[in-house]
Amino acid sequence: MRSLRARHAGAWLALLCGTSLTSPLLAQPTAADKALAEGLFQDGKKLMDEGKLQEACPKLAESQRVDPTVGTLLNLAVCHEKEGKTASAWAEFTEASSLAASAGQQDRAQFAAKRASELEARLTRLVLDAAQAAQAAPAMTITLNGKELSAAAATGSGIPVDPGTAAIEAKAPGKQPWSQRVTLDPGPSTTRVTIPPLADVAVQEAKAAPPAPPPARPEAAKPEATGNPMRALGFVAGGVGIAGIGVGAVFGVLTIQKAGDVEEGCSGSFRCSRADVEANESARTTAMVSNIALGAGLVCLGAGVAMVLMSPRSPEQAAAVERVWVAPSVASDGGRVVLGGHW
Repeated sequence: MRSLRARHAGAWLALLCGTSLTSPLLAQPTAADKALAEGLFQDGKKLMDEGKLQEACPKLAESQRVDPTVGTLLNLAVCHEKEGKTASAWAEFTEASSLAASAGQQDRAQFAAKRASELEARLTRLVLDAAQAAQAAPAMTITLNGKELSAAAATGSGIPVDPGTAAIEAKAPGKQPWSQRVTLDPGPSTTRVTIPPLADVAVQEAKAAPPAPPPARPEAAKPEATGNPMRALGFVAGGVGIAGIGVGAVFGVLTIQKAGDVEEGCSGSFRCSRADVEANESARTTAMVSNIALGAGLVCLGAGVAMVLMSPRSPEQAAAVERVWVAPSVASDGGRVVLGGHW
């Protein structure tokens, strides 16, 4: 039966290597397993002799997994020791010593025990202080390099670990996870890491967001004064009216001139000549054209002004329009436009 130290080392070896060293007596490898394990062992031994430790150690570990033997375990321990993995080598030598003693292989048992004792004095240890964190979260789990640790294993004199970088994580239901990476120097050394109480996960009640307000309808663009049809027609009518007034004024001047000539030729006792009669008829014609043009011009101008003033505008402009009125009129002596309002 193994000693207490051997059992302790076996537990650490299982943790560090991910294998169980109590299985050799429980499972018997097949002939194919033995052949595979022998091939892996020979390759690993050759690579280790060549100094290719990163290739040799995995092959020896796989050989030990397929067909566990004391000899393979001793070679794996030597490989790990050369690789600088003191904790792994210590656990493997300790386990090999126990297995060799149980098998009556005293030479191997003594060799392995001596190497384990030498390595124990040079171990790198990691102490995890998780008392407060475990008290605040009893269901907390701790992992070291991805392997779960019990609360008892996480405390005490320290966990033998291989030098290098160690990843520590702590988790608990309803708590925020905690993690830390530490660099462990070659021993003998002890590194202490305190795991703080895990923070609660912030529970945010989902508040129903108020419905988004409907998009505001864009205000209809107010038509510019120049873009209003009624206002445009008003300007056109006003322009025609001004032109008509101009034509009427021109013909009015011609009528006055011709009337003066007729009056001068027919004045006194002289009878009007034929030319004066024709001039008088022409004066009547120009007078009629002048009256018509002036009347039409005034009407068009008045209508244009009315349309411009009455065209749709802003409320302020509309109020101003309501205070203004236009009254065009035509008489026998001409036409007129009356503009009035309240100011």
